[in-house]
Amino acid sequence: MCNLKLKVEEYNRISPLADSTKKKYVKGLMLFCEFLSQKLNCNVEEIDLRKIHVIKLKSGDIYTPIKSTLLDEFLYENANVGESYHKLASLSCGMKSFFKYLYRNENFPDVTSNMKFEIKKYKDKRKPIRILSKHEILKLFNSIVTHSENLICEVLLFSLLFSTGMRISELLNLKINQIDFEREMLYLEKTKTRKARVVSLRDGFGDVLSSYCSTNSFSESDYLLGPKISKGQVRSNLRKYLNKAGLPYVRIHSIRHSFATHMLDAGSHIFIVQQLLGHDCLSSTRSYVAPNYTRNKSIVIKEQQDVYKKLEDKINAVLQG
Repeated sequence: MCNLKLKVEEYNRISPLADSTKKKYVKGLMLFCEFLSQKLNCNVEEIDLRKIHVIKLKSGDIYTPIKSTLLDEFLYENANVGESYHKLASLSCGMKSFFKYLYRNENFPDVTSNMKFEIKKYKDKRKPIRILSKHEILKLFNSIVTHSENLICEVLLFSLLFSTGMRISELLNLKINQIDFEREMLYLEKTKTRKARVVSLRDGFGDVLSSYCSTNSFSESDYLLGPKISKGQVRSNLRKYLNKAGLPYVRIHSIRHSFATHMLDAGSHIFIVQQLLGHDCLSSTRSYVAPNYTRNKSIVIKEQQDVYKKLEDKINAVLQG
């Protein structure tokens, strides 16, 4: 017996995927359960993946397990009602992950290998992610310093994003005991790929973080940026500061792309950038680098120097006050 609903619940408990990923996959799998219950005219709780198709014989009924055709039908049905590419991709990936789990743990045939549904046909043309130039980054920080109600914390947050290329989720989950102040390194445990990695800080940042933690009397188990900051709040604040600076909107993830582009522009090898971003594939890193970025590595712009001096003076005034 291979009760679908029970196996989905077991998959949710045991699968090593990130919680956010499992939540999306399980939601899609429950939709698949409802789809099958309608096709088989039974309750969701009664679905047995080993007894989906029935062959009527004189000697009795023979039951055969689920086939890839039903998985394809489920995806095509969702595509026909206008579901987005991202929704379809999530449904497809969720089923592939689930049936591979059954193959490994239940010796259940991996029916997804015979699926005909072509997800690429539903993919929208991807717009290039806009990155911020060095001057725009300075304008953004000037806006943060001018308008922030939580200056030190927010300057620290955006400084770390721009100088390390960390994902926002990695930074928000960073605890004090993951910081090596002397070696100026961060040990990231919760990453998108679920692989721990080490992130190097810029020179002097270890002392900055040490001073910040000491001032706020943080313990080893505290989050660096506090437990109350959400990704939505960061997104909202970024939009606000961009508007105040007269800059076009960019997503938080664009900061990661900006980091990769500026690192390569400064002379770093693409393999080094790959390691810093924590990518498994070099192709992923190449896609992060803006191909049309205007190079100005050796040019000194007076306006940038003026903005930088203004930022430095304001932050020093807050720290000394």
